[in-house]
Amino acid sequence: MKYQKFFSELSETEKLVTKYILDQAESGFRINPPVIETGTLSYVKHGGKRLRPSVLMLSCMAVGGNKEMALPAAAAVELFHTWTLVHDDIIDNDSFRRGKETVHVTAGRYGEDRLKLQPAVARKYGIDSAIMTGDVQHGWSISLLSDDLPKTGVRPEVALHLITLLQVNVLRTLVEGEMLDVEFGLSADVQQFSDEQILDMLWKKTGILYEYCGLAGALIGKNVLEYDQQVEALKDFCSLCGTAFQVRDDILGLVGNEPELGKPVGSDIREGKKTLIIREALTNADERQKSEILKVLGNSKATVQEIEKVTRMIIDLGGVEKAAKVAREYVNRAVPLLERLPSSPSRDLLYDWANYMIDRRY
Repeated sequence: MKYQKFFSELSETEKLVTKYILDQAESGFRINPPVIETGTLSYVKHGGKRLRPSVLMLSCMAVGGNKEMALPAAAAVELFHTWTLVHDDIIDNDSFRRGKETVHVTAGRYGEDRLKLQPAVARKYGIDSAIMTGDVQHGWSISLLSDDLPKTGVRPEVALHLITLLQVNVLRTLVEGEMLDVEFGLSADVQQFSDEQILDMLWKKTGILYEYCGLAGALIGKNVLEYDQQVEALKDFCSLCGTAFQVRDDILGLVGNEPELGKPVGSDIREGKKTLIIREALTNADERQKSEILKVLGNSKATVQEIEKVTRMIIDLGGVEKAAKVAREYVNRAVPLLERLPSSPSRDLLYDWANYMIDRRY
């Protein structure tokens, strides 16, 4: 298998990070009431690729560090990412993630079944619970950096710097990207946005956290505050690959395999997401094609047949091909940065990660 070593690394990281988080939940980090506890741990228990913690650990090892030093930060990044997913599922009104119910849907069902709430009230209860669930996950992620990371030998000033970066730079940028995504989706004309504006939104929404993973891993591995050439290389490498990841994600959201993805294919069309794919298709479309696409784009009541027809049209108009080309260009810019690092198995796995970003099917 092409990425066998990389997948083995992901599997090992998934086990380490999941165990670390669940052990904390059982031993010291008590979460109440039960509906919040269930929501806080549900996505962790459902599993996942754990790409962000894996990249953080690989970046740490690529500059001479070890997994034990980086594990609290890797778990922190996973929890930080998870709270953004919980809130994003509310914003996108998604009912499933990784093939399981989203947090707000499960909490709403709890409200209806256990608390005997009326459906509309239960739905609001579910959303309210999910928002607070995300807040708990966010706070927990910071405590792992402040309390646990220094215990692994990481200097306290390095841990503090990483907290500041996450809470100020990453959080602010990520929220801006999410709001831009919402605003773009509400706009009637995707062609008013340039490719550069869409890519900037994707970087802010997704690339910034990957950039943080590379930077955090490198600083932990070196146990310093200075940004030398290797630290900068890993930061920029992860930033570029993280953006390529999101471009590829948009492709899979249109043409991926639903059981593999664990989420509905075509949901981006129903939600009216303004992606590079849609922009390119509309740019190349004639008036009839444009009218058909716009009739379905953002239409929550569009039928499966309408979604499938528009999807084929978007593919034929070069939307997917354009996005795939852009993702490849980002990875091609990223890969040479790894030459600044010494040869090692971790560097080789980072190469694999870069290529996996544009090859992945889920």
